[in-house]
Order: sequence, then C-alpha cells, then structure tokens
Amino acid sequence: MHPPSIHISFILLCIISSCFSSQSTDTKPLSQNSIVLDLSHVRSLYTPSMTILNSTRYDFLDIIEPVTAYIDGYLLSLNLGTPPQVFQVYLDTGSDLTWVPCGTSSYQCMECGSNEHSTSKRPTPMFLPSQSSTNTMDLCGSRFCVDVHSSDNRFDPCAAAGCAIPAFTSGLCARPCPPFSYTYGGGALVLGSLARDSVTLHGSVHGIAPLSPVAFPGFSFGCVGSSIREPIGIAGFGKGTLSLPSQLGFLGKGFSHCFLGFRFARNPNFTSPLVMGELALSSATETDGFLFTPMLKSFTYPNFYYIGLEGISLGANINGSTAAMAIAAPPSLSSVDPRGDGGVLVDTGTTYTHLPGPFYAAVMSSLSSAVPYERSRDMEDRTGFDLCFKVPCARAPCAEEDDELPPISLHLAGGGGGARLTLPKLSCYYPVTAVKDNVVVKCLLFQRMDEEEEAGGGPGAVLGSFQMQNVEVVYDLVAGRVGFRPRDCAVRA
Repeated sequence: MHPPSIHISFILLCIISSCFSSQSTDTKPLSQNSIVLDLSHVRSLYTPSMTILNSTRYDFLDIIEPVTAYIDGYLLSLNLGTPPQVFQVYLDTGSDLTWVPCGTSSYQCMECGSNEHSTSKRPTPMFLPSQSSTNTMDLCGSRFCVDVHSSDNRFDPCAAAGCAIPAFTSGLCARPCPPFSYTYGGGALVLGSLARDSVTLHGSVHGIAPLSPVAFPGFSFGCVGSSIREPIGIAGFGKGTLSLPSQLGFLGKGFSHCFLGFRFARNPNFTSPLVMGELALSSATETDGFLFTPMLKSFTYPNFYYIGLEGISLGANINGSTAAMAIAAPPSLSSVDPRGDGGVLVDTGTTYTHLPGPFYAAVMSSLSSAVPYERSRDMEDRTGFDLCFKVPCARAPCAEEDDELPPISLHLAGGGGGARLTLPKLSCYYPVTAVKDNVVVKCLLFQRMDEEEEAGGGPGAVLGSFQMQNVEVVYDLVAGRVGFRPRDCAVRA
C-alpha cells in the first residue's frame, strides 16, 4: 500500500535536496573511455594483486555466491568499490535495481522502527564513494538512467519537476543522471542517484575450477541516501536492464538458489549457494527430481517471473491416490491476461505467499476442517496469522513428521496435467512459541492479498521466500521455465 501523496511529497521536499547534493559532490564523472561491465555479490575477496578480468571474454564463467537466511528474507554480501566495501543486501527477484545505503551523511530510513537494522545503536553502514578509486556517476545517456527514470513512477523527482526524460537521455549527454525515486510494494520507496563502480564476485570455469575472485568494473547501482521502509540494500534479480543478472549477462542462461530454513536465520556459519550461469541449469532435469512449469509472459510487466497455479491440495498422496482435499485455483492464476493481470509472481523479496481473497478463504476453510488440533485464537490475534494450532509436542525439537498437520501441495500449470510440488512442512507451518505443557503453537504462514493489491491488477498471487525454503529453484531462461526440487538446502551449504 502506497502512503498518501501528501505524505510522499512532504518527505521528498524535506530530504531530497540534502541527500542528493551530498552524493553528487562525492563522486567523479564517468569518462567516455570507461569500461562498462557487470556485477555480483560476495564476501570480501579483495587482494592487492587481484587481476581485473573482462567478463565478455568468459562466457563459460559461472558465478557461485553464498546466501544467508535472515529474519524476513535472504541476504547476499555485496562487495562494491576499490578497495571493496561490503554490504548485506536482500536478494529480490521482484525488482531490478541494486542499491546500497550511500553518501556522506547518515542514512535516513523512515517508518523502519520495527526492523532491527534501524533500532540498532550502530549506524547503518554506508557506501562512501570518495573512498573508492573506481567510483563514478552514471550519465544521462546511459540506458540504466532511462530505465530507473520510469515514466510510471509518479514519485520520481525528475518527473515531478516537469522535466521531460528525453531531454536527459538524448545522444551522448555528459550530464549526470538526475536523482531518482524507486518504489516497491507496501509503500516502500528509496531516493538516490545512479553510480558506477567495480564489484567483486566468485567465479568458476564450468563449475569445475576452484572459485576465484573476479572484479567487474562499471556496474550501475543506486547510491541511496533516504528511504521509506527499506532499512538495508537490495540486489535486484528481475529481468530488466538494471538487474544484477541482466548486467552480468546471465539472462541468456539462468540462475538458481536453494534457501536455507529460517531456523538458520542470522547464523553466518550456515550459507547456501546462489548459482548463475550454465552450472545452474546443467543438473536441473526431471530425472534429477525437478518439477518444471512454464515461465508465463507479461507484456505489461515483462521484468517479473510469472508461473501458473491450478490449485492447492491438502494431505499426502498415498499410493498414487488423489490427495485428501483439493482446492481449485481461480482461472486467473493459471495465466496472465493481455492487461498484465493474473498469474503467480515468484518473488524472493516477499516473505510469505499471498493468495487472492476467495481462494485464500477456501484454503483456510479446508485446512481448518482437516486439522484435528485446537486453534490458538490468542496467537492468531498476536501474530496476525489466520490459522494457528496447538500441536502436541513432548519436548523440543518437535519432529514435523510426528504431527497431523496436512502437507500442502501446489499444483503448477503445464507439463501435461501440471506438476505437484509438495512443500516442506516447515515452509508452511512454523512454531511461534516454545514448548509449554507438552504443546507448541504452529501457525500457517500464508497470507491474503491486500484488497488494494487485488483491485489494482498485476500479479494474481505471490510465491514468497518462506515457502521457497528448502526448495531448490531454477530460473531456466533458455527454455523459459521455472524448476522446483524440495531438498535440505543445508546439505548444499
């Protein structure tokens, strides 16, 4: 939900001039001879003798990066600049822009009081352009400048000032790209300027050679000084020009991730891999246990990863028999119409899976009838989740195979009758209390789409990162499909 326009206008008026002026004076102009290459994310890899490689000469290069679980998503370590400055950023397949807190003054994050990043006594780490010998401002003529100044963003400072975008992007304009604002769902927004700098990542030849640090100069990213509801940076993994895999050249191949269970949240000793390149696709076959569904196309929102959903079933599929309960999804979830409405958005930047109102109500009703346990109305009120149950448990840890909560399966579109993806139980039901009196309360972590989201069109549902934990997900951009394989992602750590 977007905040009222008056609220946004006041925020822009108060902070845009100070944060942008400090950023624009702390960077160096980009020369016409600058090398424009690409980026990724990684732990600190810099060594003084590291060789800078041109990524266009290494089509056989695969990228392998560690991902860590956090309280509401999954994080990458992003190394920017020379020498590298390291930042933790969210991996987000539902957006394109990669950005970090940046500038000479402190980072301003409004409406971030409930997030531990903002409540910590330590200041938010900020990228300092003046401390990087390879940092430059992006230019008006850059295709990235055109992309970030989207005409459908009514909060963009350039558009709000009445400036015509072609005036900034025509020819070889030597002026810096104007400041931008970039909006997310739920009213989140960031304000910043585009910059270019080197990024260091792990590379491997065909996934066989040892991982080696590789520096990629010229990556375009957001230098953000102020935000609403965005306490740390984001690595955009969408299909747009600005996205990380797009700038790296991997949208002609694909990538994969295998998210650890949230029980490893904030534990830096456990990571799982993000893989970009042919290595991500080489083992992704039906014989290896993957279930594939076509990647739907939206001409209105072409940068998103859409799949189709035909229904949800509750209960085990025993001896090939039909599942205990099946709830058909509305037709709008199996395809995207010409207006760009419908389908299911695969979005690692959204924590929980969201379903449209009537379908969500049908799933909740069926599940409530199928579960033999008493509901915990108190925890439902306290957590905001609609279904919480008092599950018998003699002592922790409570084995999920011992309870009678029904498995939840997603019936994905395509594949001659569809593919039935049974989610790990911990990806659906999560203990929200400790064991007390031989009982633990577990809540279903699905949510209803907001009424404003449904009325506004766009995705009919969203598959969130919580339901992707302990599921290997492959985005096969060669074949135009998304693959899923349940597995213990900690094994791949």
